[in-house]
This record gives sequence, structure tokens and C-alpha cells, in this order.
Amino acid sequence: MKRIFFIAVFFFCVSLGFSQAEDDVSFDDDLLFSESEDIVVEQSDASEYVSSKQTLKIGTSEYFIPLKFTGHFESDFGYYGTKHNQNSENNEFKNSVYFDLANYIYFMARLDKTLSVRGTTSVKFPPKKDSIKLDELYFDYLIWDRIYITAGKKETTWGYTRLFSGENAYSLYTDTDYEKLTEEEKEQIRQTIEKQGYLYTNILSDSSDTVSGLLRIPFWTGTLSGIILYNGTSTEPEFEDISAAGSLEMTFFHTTFNIFGRKNPKPETGSTPVTVGAEAKRTVFGTDLYFQGIGKLADDHRDISKYVFTGGFYHLWDGRDPNFGLNFEFQNSYNKELEKNSCRIYLDMGLKRLGKNKDMKLGLQWQHIIKSETEDDKSGLVKFGFIKSGLFPNAEWNTGIEVRYHQIDANYENKIYMIRLGSSIQVKMDY
Repeated sequence: MKRIFFIAVFFFCVSLGFSQAEDDVSFDDDLLFSESEDIVVEQSDASEYVSSKQTLKIGTSEYFIPLKFTGHFESDFGYYGTKHNQNSENNEFKNSVYFDLANYIYFMARLDKTLSVRGTTSVKFPPKKDSIKLDELYFDYLIWDRIYITAGKKETTWGYTRLFSGENAYSLYTDTDYEKLTEEEKEQIRQTIEKQGYLYTNILSDSSDTVSGLLRIPFWTGTLSGIILYNGTSTEPEFEDISAAGSLEMTFFHTTFNIFGRKNPKPETGSTPVTVGAEAKRTVFGTDLYFQGIGKLADDHRDISKYVFTGGFYHLWDGRDPNFGLNFEFQNSYNKELEKNSCRIYLDMGLKRLGKNKDMKLGLQWQHIIKSETEDDKSGLVKFGFIKSGLFPNAEWNTGIEVRYHQIDANYENKIYMIRLGSSIQVKMDY
């Protein structure tokens, strides 16, 4: 299995290397209509420091203000009805109404291009334990116009995959929105995903819960990156309590390659968990093709105990209205110790700029577990949604249906399912 894994990696990369490349496509909309994310997080924004500094004029004098605030507000009011079939006590159709409110405030302080401080705070209602939260607080530091340092509390994303990463990895395991999950619920889902044989395609998926320090050095056609993460409370943590990760990304023949790895904190018993991987990405005739292979080292660090392969493509047809976006990923994993494999698929597709006024959208998502390590079952999730703008000022009308299914045996009997219908009005504003 190990030999087949690396042979597949080799031929995929070779085929990409001799394909014709075209420019990446991008769109300023949701995930489906957005550009693929690169492994290297955003560079320190030295380019944002412009000569025309933000000033305030009082009388005949102008004063430089190094602090800038922006914000985002959104509120949802809607209805949803849910029907479960897990047991006889919970099989009635339940009606509910809900109201959500969230406000985000972003700030940035910068005196020159070498140093800036950034932060994000959020207030959410209905209130929870973390209804008022400091989401991010970090600084960017530039040395010799070549070395970028970012340190503090910040979410960092590594990886070319779009669907089996970040909050999208959670949706099949809970019917609660990612933003509403507590840290304990997120950790339980992480453990469930690990038990079913999958690894996160973003090896820094927990970075938002840690304090981190990131170093980036651009060179030749790529970037060398290293990051340390710590989620404890000690002011003098030991090396064994710290996570460390690194990546080397290079571009050859219009194809981007990346190798990466991460050392996790050492548990009370056992060896230090280590994850390594490689990936490649290329745009061919307007379609983004990407591949990633991740391996989890065995306890003795001499062999790989688990492999996870993820491949996919993304294309946006935006030459004329309506725009159509299509994203598909396939993921397969193999546990060498158990001699079992798991596989699942994820499809995301949609239309936008529909109708006479170009103010309607349609979307479809489908996730399906073909096989898992823990059970020989077939379960999945299907979502269909419709969005209409312009009915009310600064608002969108959202309506859709969600179906979750769980096949127990090969005869398609005893399905456990949930059906949810919903409709809401969302008011939002950037300021």
C-alpha cells in the first residue's frame, strides 16, 4: 500500500508538470465562487502601508492616525422544521424559530511598513460562554524586507484542499453551525474524525485555539515557512508541550508543489505524534487541479501508520450569466495497523447571477461516506439552497432543505435520517 501511495503521488505530479497552465480564477463570493487557497498564508501586508496615510484634519492642521477600525454586522431571523427518525420518541416534525445576531470589529495599527498590530473581536447573540470573544490578536513584523514574522492569536490555514478542510470537515458530524460550536464540541468531533480514519488536510486546523509564531522567508520561486503553536497556560512551556510545523513551497513549470510536516505535543504516554505530507496544484484550461497526500508516522517514527489521499478539482464558468461553479473532492485513507481503509466524497456546485436582476443564487452540497474504519456503513448529507437579494434593503432571503442519511446494511434498510426545512432573512452590513 505504501509503494502504491508514492507511485500515485509521482505520476500525478508528473502529469501536472507537463500540462498547459492558465491563470487562477477568483470570485468575491462564498466558498464555491472563491479562489483556491494557497498553502502559504497571506504575506505580511507591507504593501498596505501607502504614502497617503490616514489623516484627520482639524482647522489648518492634519494629524496622522495610526489606528483603523472596520466592522461587519449580520443578523438572521427565520424558521426551520426538523424531523428525526433515530427513535420513536423523536420522530415528530418539530417547528422552531430562531434569531441570531453577530457583530465583528477589526482593528489595525501601523506606524510604518515594518510593524503592525491587528485584532478581531466578536459579539454574538443569543449569548453563550464565549458570546464576547477576542478572536484574533497578533502582530506582523518585517525584517530587511525579506523576513516576515507573525505572532499572537491567529487562525492560519495550510493546504490546497477546499472542501475537506476547516469548518467544512465538521458539517457531516453535527447539524450545528461551526460558529456556534463550543471548543469542547469541536474537540469531540476532531476525535470522531480521527477514529474514522481521516486526518485534517489543514494540519493547522487548531491554530485559532492556540498562540503561535510564524516565520516566512521568500526565496527563488517559493517560500520557506515555520510555525510553533502552544495552547497551554504556562509562560515558560517546555519543548514537548509545543507543536512545531514547517513547509517548503516551490513553483516549477507553472505548477506549485509543497512539502510539509508537523510535530504535535507529546502525550503523557507514548511517542510524539508526527504528521508529514506533500501536495501539488495546477490550473489546466481554467480548472484548478489539486492533490494532497498525508502520512501519520508510527510510534517509532520509522514507518507511516496511516495514509490519507485527497484529490479534487474546481472550475468557475463566469464568461456569461449565470455563473456556474463546480468543486469536487475525493478522499481515501488507509490504516496500516488495522489494515482497513476509508473513503468519502464531497460535491459543491451552484449558480449565481440568476434572474432578470441577477440577484438570485442556487446551491447544492453533497457529502457521502462510502466506507469508514469503524463501520461498514454509507452515510451522508445533502443540502439544497436558494438565495434571493433585493426583496428588502441590505438583506437576503435564504431558503433550503437538508437531508442526513445513514445506511446500516447493504439492503438500504434501517436508515437513520434527519430532514430539515428552513427559511430566513439575513440582514448584513460592512462598515
